This record gives sequence, structure tokens and C-alpha cells, in this order.
Amino acid sequence: MWFWLLSTLCFAEEPDFQETVKDWKEEQQEPEADLSAEFGGSLTVGNTEFFTVSGALRGGYRWRVNRLSGIAAGLWGRGRVDGNGNGTIETDERQVPMAETARRVAVDTRYDRFFGDRNSLYALVGTLVDPFSGYDLRSHEQIGYSRHLAKTDHTDLIAEIGVDFAQENYVEGVEPNLQNVLAGRAMFGLQHNFSEHAGFSNTVEVFENLLTPVDLRVNNIAALSTRLNGTLSLKLSHELRFDNQPVEGFRPLDQTGLITVTATLL
Repeated sequence: MWFWLLSTLCFAEEPDFQETVKDWKEEQQEPEADLSAEFGGSLTVGNTEFFTVSGALRGGYRWRVNRLSGIAAGLWGRGRVDGNGNGTIETDERQVPMAETARRVAVDTRYDRFFGDRNSLYALVGTLVDPFSGYDLRSHEQIGYSRHLAKTDHTDLIAEIGVDFAQENYVEGVEPNLQNVLAGRAMFGLQHNFSEHAGFSNTVEVFENLLTPVDLRVNNIAALSTRLNGTLSLKLSHELRFDNQPVEGFRPLDQTGLITVTATLL
């Protein structure tokens, strides 16, 4: 049902779009590039000891009616473990190396082919390593259609529909250890700038297994950012990942809250 509703929105007639595709192509002559980097982390010492670091690199290059973009993001953490479960990190437990408490690495590469100012067809390939969610390696390929439902100087609302094919390799101890998933994908993305110094974004992404429709995944990323100067911004973000049929032995919900500094390089 949701897939049909989103299709109707994306392919709805655009009465105020008057330029032809040919005219629009002729105007898109100047290449555009963008590149940004994020970094954040936390450190706790004393009665407990742990740290986490996170980072991301985003970039894209657009020429005429083509755009190639990518993102590489990671989260890693280590900490002392209360091995005997008495609620205290004792002296002997502080003598052993810290245990890994988080590790997540995701890399995506995407190509868009535009037709008109608001529409594109896209293809994407990506990988994910997240052993604390059960994934030793998850690779996926995706194709779909993207449309700007609203596009102004301050607001950009995007909807996408597509198909995602994933090859999931699970951590040791999970049986079966390998599964292929063919899913329909729907996405809404909002970017709104309150001013030239502050903005808000939210992206909600839904995957539904086309062969087992009860298998549903939802990802939501919300972020509030404020510009510190011409290059640096401070960003507060929250990421929610829900899988109603998670890898066996793992929980269905993951949430991550981050405060990061973003540097606009291009």
C-alpha cells in the first residue's frame, strides 16, 4: 500500500514546470562539487571507562545531467567490562585491555541521471559492517526514481521509490549464516534552513521484503545544525534503525545520538 501511495506522489503531474528537458539540459553546463567531513566522540573516566569516536565523509560531483556521490561513515567504541556483574569495575578488571563495545562502518556510492529539474533515476551500491547488530558483512545494490516534491530557497522535500537487493552475511553462531533479501524501498527526505546559520533535516527510509512482506525495516535520521563560521558547523543528530525481524539473537531497535563538528571542504 505505502509503495503505491508514494508512486502516485512521485509521478504526479507538475503543472508549474514549464521548461522542457532539452532547455534544462542546455542550462546545466557548470560542474559542481561538494565535500564535507564530520567528527565526534565521547570519553568517560573514573568509576567507568569507555570512549566512542564517530566520523563521516560525504561528497559529490555533478556535471550536466549526471551526479556521482558517496558517503563513508563509521562508529567505534571500547570500554571496561564489569565481568563479574557486581556493578563495579574492580581493579583486576581494569588491568585487562578494554573490550570493543561498538563497531559500525557503512559505505555507499550513488549515481543519478537527471531529467528535468526535479527528477532523476539512480543506482546505488553499498556495504555495511555491524557485528553488534549481527552483520559480518552486508552488501546491497539499489535502483530507483527520485523526485523533488518541493524545492525553494529554504526547503527541499524529496521522495524516492526503488528496489534494493541485499546479500547478508551474519556473524559466527547465526544459522543460516547467509541470506539474500529483495526489498521495495520508499524514502522521504526534508531539508529546511531556518536561516543562513541554522537548519533541520530528517530522512525516513522504509524497506519491505517483497517475498516476505512482514519483514519490514525503518531507518530515520534527524539532525539540527548551526553554522559556527564559514567552514565549520555543529550538528546534533539522532539515528533510529528498526527491524521487526532482526538477525537471530539480536534486538530489533538501535538508536544513536551524536554531536559532531562538520567541516565543509568544498
